[in-house]
Amino acid sequence: MSLRTAFAAALQFIRAHRQLSQRAVAQQMDQSYVSRLESGARSVTLEVSQELAEALELDPLSLLTVVYAVHTGKSPEQILDQVRRDLEAAQLLNAQVPANPEPIPHPVVADAAALKIQVHALLEEGLTQAETAKRLGVSRQTVNKYARQRDL
Repeated sequence: MSLRTAFAAALQFIRAHRQLSQRAVAQQMDQSYVSRLESGARSVTLEVSQELAEALELDPLSLLTVVYAVHTGKSPEQILDQVRRDLEAAQLLNAQVPANPEPIPHPVVADAAALKIQVHALLEEGLTQAETAKRLGVSRQTVNKYARQRDL
């Protein structure tokens, strides 16, 4: 079963269980959008799933728990037990996760920065640009570029 279909089934089930109409759940979105979600014709974003969960008076994770229960054929309790085991095994259960991701330089930029440091270190040791290029396995033009940056 696809996640889209599981989400459709879970949304429809919870809405009926809570005795809510699609219009009541739709609140800030078009009722036809809720209908398309329940039919599996549309995928949902995290933001929309949060709005739907709030309309259903659930925490968004509770809604997703039911979705994954449908998707895997397990009960919500089994899903929660698995989540707890996974988080404990990964030592994340009590982790304080930063609210914002750390900036990560693109691998090419990181490699270039590391190469620049290596070039400067070898040049400071007294190697020529040609010797530095040969030792690092790069072109003399690359070494020359980093050498000019050192001189600035």
